[in-house]
Amino acid sequence: MRPIEFKDIDYIMAVERERSFSRAAEKEFISQPSLSRIVKKVENELGFSLFDRGSFPLHVTKEGEEVFQYFRQLLAVQSELENYCEKLQREKNCEVTIGAPSYFCTYVLPSVIDNFSREYPEYRFRIIETNDNELREFLRSGVVDMGISANPDMPSDIHTADLAEETIILAVPGSFPINEKLKGVRLSVEQMKAGFYKDPGCPKTDMAEFRKEKFLFLKKGNDMYDRGMKICRDAGFVPEVVMYLDQLLSAYFLAAAGQGVTFTRASIPHYVGTSDDMYFYKINHPDVRRPVRLLMNHMGEADERLEAFSRYLREGGLSL
Repeated sequence: MRPIEFKDIDYIMAVERERSFSRAAEKEFISQPSLSRIVKKVENELGFSLFDRGSFPLHVTKEGEEVFQYFRQLLAVQSELENYCEKLQREKNCEVTIGAPSYFCTYVLPSVIDNFSREYPEYRFRIIETNDNELREFLRSGVVDMGISANPDMPSDIHTADLAEETIILAVPGSFPINEKLKGVRLSVEQMKAGFYKDPGCPKTDMAEFRKEKFLFLKKGNDMYDRGMKICRDAGFVPEVVMYLDQLLSAYFLAAAGQGVTFTRASIPHYVGTSDDMYFYKINHPDVRRPVRLLMNHMGEADERLEAFSRYLREGGLSL
């Protein structure tokens, strides 16, 4: 026996409910001759009649009663399958994939997502760790719905919206003699965690004080590299770089291990901390302030399922 189409089962069940070909045809918006042909085709496939056409009103045959039990089970399974697929689609429509550097993925976004999910429990999130070059391509190809970056150089086909402004500070190993010389302006880990660097009364340091120090820099192509080099050059020197790194966190932990001075995010000590044998300096230069941006391609910009989360971020959900 060849498979019976679900639409044909629907038509036959309408005849069974109405006990009339004419009323069933009217209810199903199909001509009576067409409906009769469908029923006859299925009966030929089964090898027996489903209805006693000589009775009035129309009666179901004994064999038909058995078959209709199977039809009801099939339609119930079909309904369950449709409901399951619709549920998956709804969950998929509430899934947001975010691309961001490792710092945001590891320390910032988990708490942001947790707070947001308390208000919107139907949302599901995926986080992909990426650099800025990969992030551009991921946005264009739809691998991620949105991204977070402090890199200002984004192409015109990627929509950007400022989320927050962050401060770049200088992290110096505690063993470096410069810390004793600048004892009056250095900041401790605890002061950084408390956010003292945001205070208008927080002392600032001239970058020229560090001209003789060894530096850890991110590689070229990173905004922190460009800013760090400009800050040093504006202070009248080219830094002696002992190591170029891919990740900001790597540079930070190497600085904590005494390997060199590095520019880093002021919020890192709050999330990561270090031993007390490390000091920080707020540099007197305009480029130590930079915006952190939300990135979306123009298709994503108009996507309603992203609007609630992007609005949450824009209205202060991302704290740096």
